[in-house]
Amino acid sequence: MILFLIIYSLSIDNFLNRPELKTAQYGVYVLNLSNDSLVYARNSQKLLIPASNMKLVTTGASMCYLGTAYRYVTRLALRGTVKNSRLVGDIIIVGGGDPTFSLADLERFVAKIKGHGIQEVTGNIVVNESFFNDMSLHGNTFTSERLPTGWAWHYLDARYAAEISGLSMNKNYINVKIRATELGEYAEVTLEPSTQYVTLVNQMKTKKGEDSIIIYRRPEENTIYVDGGIGQGHAKDIPVAVKDPALFVGSYFKERLNAEGISVYGDVVKENNTLLHVVMNPHPLIFIDSVLSPSLNDILSETNTESVNLYAEILLKTLGAQFYGKGTFYHGVRMLKRFLKICGADTNAVSLWDGSGLSRHNLISPYHIALVLRYMYLSKYASTFYEFLPQVGQGTLENRFEDFEGEMHAKTGSLHAVSSLSGYLRIDETDYCFSMIFNNFTCSRKKIRDIEEGIIMSLQEQLSKSLDE
Repeated sequence: MILFLIIYSLSIDNFLNRPELKTAQYGVYVLNLSNDSLVYARNSQKLLIPASNMKLVTTGASMCYLGTAYRYVTRLALRGTVKNSRLVGDIIIVGGGDPTFSLADLERFVAKIKGHGIQEVTGNIVVNESFFNDMSLHGNTFTSERLPTGWAWHYLDARYAAEISGLSMNKNYINVKIRATELGEYAEVTLEPSTQYVTLVNQMKTKKGEDSIIIYRRPEENTIYVDGGIGQGHAKDIPVAVKDPALFVGSYFKERLNAEGISVYGDVVKENNTLLHVVMNPHPLIFIDSVLSPSLNDILSETNTESVNLYAEILLKTLGAQFYGKGTFYHGVRMLKRFLKICGADTNAVSLWDGSGLSRHNLISPYHIALVLRYMYLSKYASTFYEFLPQVGQGTLENRFEDFEGEMHAKTGSLHAVSSLSGYLRIDETDYCFSMIFNNFTCSRKKIRDIEEGIIMSLQEQLSKSLDE
């Protein structure tokens, strides 16, 4: 057995000793869950940027603290009086943090207003996103709560970096639909949903050959610029994150009401639950409808399988809101550290800044990730959490491990010069958890993924042999 372990370690080391990793930082940890014994460790307690492996911590904590039956609620209310088909007052949408609130859900609210016989609204469309903090105070510094610390500015218009709000819709992005026209003519570019909340500037033309699309939104505005070219006969849909999601909800709601013949004379405004707003608006809210989200069980599954950053950040702030009464990143991170502590981690030895792993400020080790996997394996949520992680051929593992024939459920992670892979292996009815994180490599990502896959293949082969002996 000792000889086997030496041979086994050497087989893993062969991958980690490749020249591509000579100047990189990395750590690997493998644990036999069936007998709680160490299988392999190298640099396992080195602090590294985990990328989306951070979601394992966030979803594990959310499952344990919120419970899989937890649901978000978004409410529709009136404030004022209705007489002769006229609402003298406001319509209010109160967000409850639901990251799944959809365009169809908003149409339900439109139908509810129409069903009340309201044809005119003298006041405003009010959006309330106070379930999460918009600003937070730490020491003498105010911090915006729209985006976590450490997110790079150059991808803030991307779907995967959408702003976080207590009132979201359509995952806080808008779809830019690009269709080729005649050669040399401007391309046909439209927004889905169609809304005046976003301004579209189209300079794209139809060209021969491949696409050369340029699309961006400046961080401070809701103007989307489309330039470059699209190949003749081609079509492309590109999601772009919007600025200030709650106002997006309110503005689109007002547009849809107007389209249904309901005139709204006021503006779209934000309101929170502070005493000042209560004094200024003494009339009570009359709640007329609400939309429940899917269960947390479904949200957690999509968070890990499809690696949805917005969901992870909303889960993080929900933890802060529910257990500290403050929906901030800071208080959400406090809950993650509480969770890591019960997993057996030294929380003084980690640095956490968000829930999704998009922040480059996050520092955690493969050993810490493995502790989370181990804790969840021993918890009452073991089988559910296991199924939340994509298996080969699913989600972020759809195009990976093509030659792998074993049973694995794992979470990937990817940023510039960061790659991670952590999860569970089942080999001949024996369960293992593993975590590997690679940072600061200068080779192609494909080469790092080849190393990751080689390590898993080696684990499968060598551990299967050991069980046969």
